[in-house]
Amino acid sequence: MVWTAPTVSGSERALVRQAGLPALLGASLASLRRPGWQITCRCTDDQELRDLSRRFLGEDHPTDVLAFALGDPGRARPAGGQRAVAPMLGDLAISVERAAAQAEAARVSPVDELRMLAVHGLLHLCGHDHDTPPRAAAMTRATRALLRADACRHGAQAPAVPELVPSPAGPA
Repeated sequence: MVWTAPTVSGSERALVRQAGLPALLGASLASLRRPGWQITCRCTDDQELRDLSRRFLGEDHPTDVLAFALGDPGRARPAGGQRAVAPMLGDLAISVERAAAQAEAARVSPVDELRMLAVHGLLHLCGHDHDTPPRAAAMTRATRALLRADACRHGAQAPAVPELVPSPAGPA
């Protein structure tokens, strides 16, 4: 489920619609062997990402995407005889404002930037990180593979994905 915060401008809402995040995230979950798993994605602004970063990371600055995993995905199975409920993987928060600014600075499409951030956050929910050079390289490869597969489904060219630079461990 993708939610857009009321503080997001009309043009930014259009970017979110254009990005097709529900389909991208659903197909990416299937590619990651988690079909049927659920995530929520809140598309919002810099101020909300700053508030979340301060509250959960103790860092007083906005960021582009935050990922909040919900525990051990392997334990999210119903007990025998219970109706199967789609397991919840976690929550994403993306600053559409930051995505647009980063896209402009990098001279790339803001829609592509938003889609890249969504996949980046999803990979964090699935246990990927970029805290060491090998893990950063693996996460870059996974991001490129998911965006390339999505582009192929739509007959489009995959967007460029920059190499991740190792950063300290923790939520995206």
